[in-house]
Amino acid sequence: MGKRLSISVNPNTYLRNPEETELGRKIIKHGIELMSETGYQCFNFKSLAQHMNSTEASMYRYFENKYMLLMYLTSWYWEYLDLQIMLNTRNIDGPVRKLRITVKTIVDGVDEDFSQDYVNVRKLHKIVVEQSTKVTHSRKVEACEKAGMFSNYKNLNNNISDIILECDPAFKYPTALATNIIKLAMDHKYYAEHICSLTEITKCMETRQQQIQEMIMYFLERLLGIETSQSVD
Repeated sequence: MGKRLSISVNPNTYLRNPEETELGRKIIKHGIELMSETGYQCFNFKSLAQHMNSTEASMYRYFENKYMLLMYLTSWYWEYLDLQIMLNTRNIDGPVRKLRITVKTIVDGVDEDFSQDYVNVRKLHKIVVEQSTKVTHSRKVEACEKAGMFSNYKNLNNNISDIILECDPAFKYPTALATNIIKLAMDHKYYAEHICSLTEITKCMETRQQQIQEMIMYFLERLLGIETSQSVD
């Protein structure tokens, strides 16, 4: 059995905390299952209510709309990823090795040792890869930023930035680089599946994770002037 994680999501993403009730947890569970199958555009609260044998009105007790549900789900995942990085890099000597472990954690995306009963993290990872840009590329982005709804993503980004600065304290753009490490990991998984001409990463599931990790290491080695060739198992 995996280790349970305590995930804290910014309360402005929901009307009522779904973790506190059985209905709320069902909304999260079935929301992940349905959205991973249909995609965001075809997903709606009516179909979600039917999927979980509930009422559409119940959905609106917890989330204002499907955009806010997606906001919650992506925020949950970023916090989950941040906790993984924190646990995987604790007691690690050497900033370069810590950076490599961080990249591997981001690329792997899902650790079966860490679980939550009502969250299928593998399916949630698929949603994040395919749909997370819809959260930030929205006309609501300024209002959401003002309300602190990107705090989980920003905390993850800041922690990666700190590790980058451990490797090269003089590096001028650690925040931008941290953002791009996450984006490279997500985008090239998607491209390998759907638009292979945009990447050298192959579609093969067995090799794709390692290829993406090596690609990001290649960029980091040249940008930061560090040697990143040691393996991380």
